[in-house]
Amino acid sequence: MSESIKTMLNFATNLNEEFSEVSQWYDWQQFRLDLLAGNSGDGLSPQEERCLRAIALDLDRRQIAKKLTIQPRTVSDYLRKPYELIKILFAIEGKMTERKARRLILSKYKKSTLSSSTSVQKFKADYEIDKYESLEDISPTNEYAWQTLDEVQPYIDNFHKLCEAKDYTEAFYTIFDTDDYENCVYKFLSSHGCLNIVIYIYERLIEYWVPRKGEKWEFITTLACLGDAHDRMGNHEIAIGHYENCLKIAKEIDDIDNIAGSLVNLGLAYFSLENYEKALSYSRLGLEIAREIGNKEFEAHALNNLGLIYSDLEEYQLAIDYYHFSLEVKSKLNDPQGAAGSLINIGNTYRQLEKYEQAISYLQRGIEAAHHSHHNQFEANGWFNLALALESLHHYSDAISAYEEAFNLYQQMEMIENAKDCRKAITQMSKVIKNDIGDFMENSCNTDNFDNVDLKNDFDAETSDKLDNEVYDDFDHKE
Repeated sequence: MSESIKTMLNFATNLNEEFSEVSQWYDWQQFRLDLLAGNSGDGLSPQEERCLRAIALDLDRRQIAKKLTIQPRTVSDYLRKPYELIKILFAIEGKMTERKARRLILSKYKKSTLSSSTSVQKFKADYEIDKYESLEDISPTNEYAWQTLDEVQPYIDNFHKLCEAKDYTEAFYTIFDTDDYENCVYKFLSSHGCLNIVIYIYERLIEYWVPRKGEKWEFITTLACLGDAHDRMGNHEIAIGHYENCLKIAKEIDDIDNIAGSLVNLGLAYFSLENYEKALSYSRLGLEIAREIGNKEFEAHALNNLGLIYSDLEEYQLAIDYYHFSLEVKSKLNDPQGAAGSLINIGNTYRQLEKYEQAISYLQRGIEAAHHSHHNQFEANGWFNLALALESLHHYSDAISAYEEAFNLYQQMEMIENAKDCRKAITQMSKVIKNDIGDFMENSCNTDNFDNVDLKNDFDAETSDKLDNEVYDDFDHKE
């Protein structure tokens, strides 16, 4: 053992440490030693190690923050380096989460004889790794804690009570859980397309909240969520206003991550307004900063923005390249919803290139990924674009079925204009099919044998020309 590692170990051991009970359940000394050795003796600061021990003890970030009298966002900052060292130690890639970190530590450093306390037994049952499970495949569950809006309503009611009590920070964390983002109320509402509820909640939160210095990150996040909901609802100018406020506050507190995120969000909003010059400028700058600070999430979003922009500029192959770059980053982050969006965008771009078989393949994969990861809007957009591709191949009945799937999802999400697009397409195609069946029957009235006639796909050239001239491309739906 090198002298530098011994010195670091002795220093850490002599600290008056919080969460020291972790040594009852893990071989923490060996774990710390392996982390040090894997990083050339560069260990953790006392605060970083305290936060990591607390995570191993199954505490959430708010509990840790209260115990250490710091902000939950600061806990996240302290966990960055430990999580990177754990990834090095276990030779894995992708996003590190609390659940994954606990499972990894348990898989190798669990003591053979544990305390019989109920908390330890629960911990062992919940997080022990199955012997057949590859470490590379470990990921948080994609199933939400709730399946219906009624199940999250108590959290929303509690949010309103906290707002009435002017406890805005606690109200924020009732909806947005940094410790378990994949299962928080905001993620559920956003993924299920309950955007009007998101807007109502966050507009109430910012109405009277004057954030103190330690609450600026939460306030920025509120503005960003509000901007995203407005942007998806088509209120792009309002979204830009919120994103600009995010950028201003992020600069004031030197929050580089949120500076990058705000730039990327502005790029997407300006893309929606077809201001491609600003969209490119913001997206490229956001991408540059995200790469400099190693923020893979914002890097993936920026790459996706560039794909959208170049697709609209009809540089389709370049767009596909950017979508694939984004998909690669999202896959490493273990982001199934993001991957679904990239797959749908790739498929839609192949459709624009008239490579319909490839388009259908990617769109079907994207729809499946969106469905399993509970992102209703991505799934709806996938169905819509699949309908366009099927229509181009003259599979009209299948196309109508796909439009109907999209229509139902858009209606659930109260995305009225998108639902109207679906209904318009269904009505027009139904008329064409009815007219052509009539023409076919009239032209074939002297034919006795109608066996094996396929009325779904057998239409005359005039019908094909008529459908090809329909301007459905004007409302293709992208992520």
